[in-house]
Formats: sequence, C-alpha cells, structure tokens
Amino acid sequence: MYIPFDELPDESRIWIYQSNQQLTEKQLDQISDKLLRFIDEWSAHEQPLKASFSIMHDRFLIIGVDERYCKLTGCSIDKSTKIVQQLELDLGITFFDRFQVAFRNGNLVQGCTLTEFKKLVKEGELSINKTRVFDNMVSNKKDLMENWEKPIKKSWHYQYVR
Repeated sequence: MYIPFDELPDESRIWIYQSNQQLTEKQLDQISDKLLRFIDEWSAHEQPLKASFSIMHDRFLIIGVDERYCKLTGCSIDKSTKIVQQLELDLGITFFDRFQVAFRNGNLVQGCTLTEFKKLVKEGELSINKTRVFDNMVSNKKDLMENWEKPIKKSWHYQYVR
C-alpha cells in the first residue's frame, strides 16, 4: 500500500537507484505511474507492504518500505528489483551501473563514470574536502536525510581518488 515518502518512518529500509542521466519530465511521469501501481500491489507472503518512492534531483529513484508494518522477503525484494529493471528497458536508461558517481557542482547535481570522476579530482575540478557526493549505500530513511550527501573525503568514493 502506497504512503507518501515523507510519512515513512526514519528506520524504513530504502534502496537508491541512480540514473545514468538526468530524467526528463516524460520519464519522471512514466516512472511515477509504474511505481504507484507496483507499490499498491507489492506484498510479502500475500501481506501488503507499506511502501513509497521518491525521485530526487531528477536522477535518483528511491524506494522505501516500513518494515514495522510487514517484513520484507527475498521474493518481495526481487520484485522491486525487477520493476526497476523493467523501467530501464522501457525508458532506455540505466539504474544499475554502480560505477556512476553523482556529485554537486554548485546547486547542480551531475553524474559521471568513476573514471571521469577520478580525472576531475586529479585535475582539481573537484575538491575532496568541498565537493559533495551522493552515497547511495545508505540503507534507511534517516541516513538518507542525514548522510546521503557528504564531502568526497568522508565517502567511500575517497578510496578511488586518494
């Protein structure tokens, strides 16, 4: 059952899928339509899940589940992965490239490959202390709100640019 994302409790489990490109209005609408239908039918062992999604910065798809209401199962997690894979096929974009890095450049959120990212840091275009990257490894809503964006030096990305 769908609930607004801001109503998910802080301890809700989340998954962040980063697009390899900025999403268009049409793509955002298609994603929203498909995920609203999916979440309304999403269940674990025939028990409805209390879940939501958010699309942030026209680049990140975030799915969240309140596990206090109903615990997830491997099958229910697989179903969410399959819907995101279907979105990739339908929209011609990539959500599963873990070598994509997103960072803030002023107020803009930009993305590039890890190789390009390393080059930008090496050339001084990005600062390890000031440039903020998105850590898509956060696993609950509270961490999303408090620790998702951080300076390169305090992120897992730092090991690749030292």
